[in-house]
Amino acid sequence: MLATAICGAVLFSLTALMRWWRADRGWYDLLIPFGFFLSYWLTYNRVPSFPPVGAVNKVFYLAAVGSVLGLAAERTGSRALGLLLLAAMPLASAAYIGDKLALAQPIELIVATLAGAAVLYTLYREAQFPDEGSNLRPAVMLSVASVGFAPIAFIGASSSSLQLSLGVAFGIAGVVFWHLFRPNYRFGWGSLIGGAGGMIAVVQTVALITRKIDLFALAVLALVLLVPKACRGIVDHLGKSNQAVATLVFAGLCLVPAVVAVAVALARNGFSLPM
Repeated sequence: MLATAICGAVLFSLTALMRWWRADRGWYDLLIPFGFFLSYWLTYNRVPSFPPVGAVNKVFYLAAVGSVLGLAAERTGSRALGLLLLAAMPLASAAYIGDKLALAQPIELIVATLAGAAVLYTLYREAQFPDEGSNLRPAVMLSVASVGFAPIAFIGASSSSLQLSLGVAFGIAGVVFWHLFRPNYRFGWGSLIGGAGGMIAVVQTVALITRKIDLFALAVLALVLLVPKACRGIVDHLGKSNQAVATLVFAGLCLVPAVVAVAVALARNGFSLPM
């Protein structure tokens, strides 16, 4: 799709310029939130009015607030603020998006909150490892998870989420490409709370509002988060000799549960796609 290609090309070009100018690594933390908003705008062709009406419009402002606060935590170096946002963002998005479910189905909101917090914490922990590629791996995981979620959302009758997710995924891929060799990337609080937090809000919207998503396929997709721990030895061994190969192998390993999740969604829905 054209919007997906545009996201990939813009982030690819912007990252290339930043590397050419030898930008401080902290500035790279702006790229994933920027990619999310670019993909959102290309998908819906507008910036939603404020106050937002409807879950899709709320996603934009949740990601915007998350990006601003996340970047503030990054710039001030406040780990305490970052961890607070890590816990608060999934709760805020679940409560805001599913406000009409709070009394009727509170368990669903609790599950959505805990799942979102678990995702953010896993990405955060991975970025804390001291090796050279540690900041690339959360970006790779987010990109692959977004690619896997896109067809699952489409099968669940959300074509806009398909395009938004693919735009985010290809944008991140454009960023990662320029950091395969001599990586200087920073997956900071802005990327985590704004970018990943924005995608969590998208998933919560499809799961809580459309209510047509295959939750089992989504659970299989979540296995992407276990890849770092399961394959730590392989990635560390490869990283000692060639960091680019280690990152590419890691991406390939992350794709395995993502592909399986899509296959599960197709199989459980009789390979019948929404029109």
